[in-house]
Amino acid sequence: MKLPGLAIILFTAIVLSTAMLFAVLGCDSTPDLLTNSEQDSLNKLRSGQYTFISNQDLSALKHDAEIGKNLGRYQIRREGFRTWRFDTATGQICLLLTSEDDWKKPETQAQGCTLADTAN
Repeated sequence: MKLPGLAIILFTAIVLSTAMLFAVLGCDSTPDLLTNSEQDSLNKLRSGQYTFISNQDLSALKHDAEIGKNLGRYQIRREGFRTWRFDTATGQICLLLTSEDDWKKPETQAQGCTLADTAN
């Protein structure tokens, strides 16, 4: 039984379309271009466990840490023989260190950091 020319062309087009569909679906998996360690780091980045920082910013942070620059919540300031602690979160300042004679003054004691305050 001979198929007319149009039927053969249609049959061929269906076979080729099906073959291309299977080829495309078969290529769904991506090749392993990353090592397990790299893939783990990428997953941590995507989940928010890691944060990118530029090399320039990282170098600046390292430099600040090396010279002892205050990077945390509290900043320590020295003025004369007194040392003050500034809380960057609340804006409060209190007297941290001074001489024994200065501590004996009531106005100095009122400016001092309390024990409950230093425990936080």
